[in-house]
Amino acid sequence: MGKKKKGGKKKLLLIPIALVLVAAIAAAVVIFVLPRFGINLIGGDDSPKVEEPLPKKGVQEYSVGENIVASLDTVLDEEGSEGELLAMRSPGKKAEEVDNRFTYIYELNSFAAVMDRYLDFLLDSEQGFFLTDETYLVLEERPELQDVEGALILARPAVEEEHVFQLVIGWSQASNILAVRVSAPEGAITHPKKEKPENNRIEPSNVSTQLSQLRDMEPAHLGLPGNSMDEYTIFPVDGFVKVNEQDCRRFNVYEKDKPGSIAGTYLFSVDGEHIYILNPNSHQVSTIR
Repeated sequence: MGKKKKGGKKKLLLIPIALVLVAAIAAAVVIFVLPRFGINLIGGDDSPKVEEPLPKKGVQEYSVGENIVASLDTVLDEEGSEGELLAMRSPGKKAEEVDNRFTYIYELNSFAAVMDRYLDFLLDSEQGFFLTDETYLVLEERPELQDVEGALILARPAVEEEHVFQLVIGWSQASNILAVRVSAPEGAITHPKKEKPENNRIEPSNVSTQLSQLRDMEPAHLGLPGNSMDEYTIFPVDGFVKVNEQDCRRFNVYEKDKPGSIAGTYLFSVDGEHIYILNPNSHQVSTIR
């Protein structure tokens, strides 16, 4: 009986040792892997410290304050062949405090495939997450994920004003560990600004392109009779005309059966978005589209 008790004590001691080892590996992912991808979120004493008991069926959602999202566990196969949650760490504070940071540590066999599925879920319009950089600037392209290592920041506006609900995810194949850090820091989602042409002037579109667009339209759309623009001849006029502060190219349209008789004069904006018809008597323009 005494020997069995001694063996039992050794087994119990292995549990905290294993948790410390897993936590150390996860910390290495956050400290060493994330910065290689331009993600450096370590600052001050912000690392979660308290080991939390693991639910039998994994974690179904991540939450900070009133912000909730389905967890990575929900996209893993039910058999557990893709991996499992190993540990959860918290700051040891009440979960409703918005400044809390929680870390979830997983052992996975395939990172890219699992993360692609989770990204599909998070980036869906119903979830509202964006891939961002450290400043919460939305990335224009979704990266091609690799099993070797990787790091991502996903964020959406938090329930709390002037905060973002953020997931920072990093992984390393060398350790088979993936770490998810969940928080709601202060910040705001921003989108890249579209570059405007110099002097805010839109370069004129090609004449042949605009001619082709007019020929492809139905006569009725231009206020003309007939079934096809093949019944008309279209001539561009040199120079540009300003309409509603937009540069427009002028086109005269003639009926082929009535040479020299203008069926209509049209002003086509250089950005291709607007077409106006010119009244030859009043010299007023009306919007067609």
